[in-house]
Amino acid sequence: MKFITEMELRDLYKAGPFETYVLESDTKITPGARQFLVDRRVTLVQAQGSDSKTLKIDETSRMQVRENWCTLRLLGKMESIESLFILTATEILHTGNLTLSEEVMALAKCFRNVRNAEREQIVPDNLHFWGLTAEEIKTRAENLKQSIDISEFYVGLENGKEIALLNHLRASLREVEPALLETYWDEEKQVCSRQDLIDTVNLIINILCIMMWKFSGGRKWKM
Repeated sequence: MKFITEMELRDLYKAGPFETYVLESDTKITPGARQFLVDRRVTLVQAQGSDSKTLKIDETSRMQVRENWCTLRLLGKMESIESLFILTATEILHTGNLTLSEEVMALAKCFRNVRNAEREQIVPDNLHFWGLTAEEIKTRAENLKQSIDISEFYVGLENGKEIALLNHLRASLREVEPALLETYWDEEKQVCSRQDLIDTVNLIINILCIMMWKFSGGRKWKM
């Protein structure tokens, strides 16, 4: 199975712009390449093979349009989350908490790695934070999601704003998993082909839960 990449399409388009791109029956297209066509309003059609079971072009086109929408929704969500990281770090910095602001920015780099891995269709780098491995982060955060219940109680606390900002970022990140599932769900195998991205996003959520727990008065551990 051959995959058409964004770089290949860029080179082809540079040589001569086109309005329609025909994808051969034994060829697939990466999400980045598909987005390249969408941005330039190039119609993507699937070539019909000799096999009578091959889908008709119009049916394939409708399916690909839906996939384009899923990809656009995912890209928009990830861009929004990355901007929210920066906004959160800025707001926290203005409260005078430099250390927490720097930690949020460090976590933003972890999420940017996820975004780049999706864009380039590669495996994201292993996530390490506070010197902890992914398994250690999972273990420490295992029961925190259930124990942390952010409510109006935190509004009056001295560090209430920081906790609310972290919680908003955590809640927003939870919307990334459904977007990834919608874009990369393999109907035949009933699995998500980019579970690696979902796992990394969940690790980032775990780290935010730990941050909130520490900042709301949780006992500190040795890093």
